[in-house]
Amino acid sequence: EEVSLNGGDTSAEVVDDPATFVLPDSYTLWQNWPNPFNPETQIRYNLPQESFVELTVYDLVGQKVRILVFDYQSPGSYTLTWDGRDDSGYEAAAGVYLYSLQVGDVIKTRKMALIR
Repeated sequence: EEVSLNGGDTSAEVVDDPATFVLPDSYTLWQNWPNPFNPETQIRYNLPQESFVELTVYDLVGQKVRILVFDYQSPGSYTLTWDGRDDSGYEAAAGVYLYSLQVGDVIKTRKMALIR
């Protein structure tokens, strides 16, 4: 089937059977987008198996700014939005932040910049 993406045509396969979707084979934390951001950014990550997930935003001195996920999740790909606010609901200051995905012994961390 031909589809139009960003002004160009490309081939695509329509998949109706959910069993054909492939689960991730590793824990992955993607770079947020957009980066730098204002007022919000998207954070994506993959889980190859059911896991207890903690996804947290830290400032550069290591203080927790916001806990985005603290729960068991099924295997799959996830996308969430951080609105640039701390756990109390206040706007975080402009600057560089770290976001960290911890699943058991696996820890993945990336940097992002908030501009105001």
